[in-house]
Amino acid sequence: MTKIFLPLPALALVAALALPFLSASAEAASLTARYGATLMGIRFGEVLANLHIEEGAYRADGQAKATGLSRIFSDARIVFNADGVMNGGEPEARNYWRRWREDDDDESVRLSFAGGRVTDHHREGSKPEKEYPDRVPLRAQDRQGVLDPLTALVMPLGGRSGPALCEHHAPIFEDQQRFDLSLQYLRQERFSGGNKNYSGPAVVCQVRYAPIAGHRSQKKTVREMAANTGMEVWLAPIERLGVAIPVRAQVPTEFGLIEAELERLYLN
Repeated sequence: MTKIFLPLPALALVAALALPFLSASAEAASLTARYGATLMGIRFGEVLANLHIEEGAYRADGQAKATGLSRIFSDARIVFNADGVMNGGEPEARNYWRRWREDDDDESVRLSFAGGRVTDHHREGSKPEKEYPDRVPLRAQDRQGVLDPLTALVMPLGGRSGPALCEHHAPIFEDQQRFDLSLQYLRQERFSGGNKNYSGPAVVCQVRYAPIAGHRSQKKTVREMAANTGMEVWLAPIERLGVAIPVRAQVPTEFGLIEAELERLYLN
């Protein structure tokens, strides 16, 4: 399905806004975050995410849905969850599930991991997966040394701050696609979220998408996203929990600038 392509490299809209960058703290902590998404300044979507971390383990769940006038054209909704552990200070995925529903389309993907390897992959859909001659085949090694899209954003602080937060490279496997997401430091900004939100310093990182396998090599959107140098994510430190979370993101597209921003933040 081509519809699932955008949320994968456009890290800012679903996965990147679903899970903060964790410290390896043994203390229990949880948060709920709500993000709004706009296209050329017009609101079209919302992401709600919950995270709980305790004793070196994490679990996250949430949903993304179309809102406002965009529902005239689409009733898209994504529901997702993931869990895993911190192993030697690094994230290790265990389980991932994602369901996409839009109009008459209904697709779900469930992945299981062990030691960084995909051990089980189950997919169900209302329509059969189409075959294309330009699809890059998946190899056995493409299912090894990987993370799901949510766990890919579990990044231990390890005492890091400022530009060092952008030193991150994630090998990701999601359904039939294997790709890399890499961050690189750009600048520092201040985020003003207002009441019931975060306000303070933020580190801005460039996000680059590199398709590895499972993608269509001649597909226009794949080539454009791989060449896209304008994707950004803003990371903000939450000292109370020892985490950094995305507070803003942007993805330039041929249709205009997609932006997502933190609107509410609840800490427990």
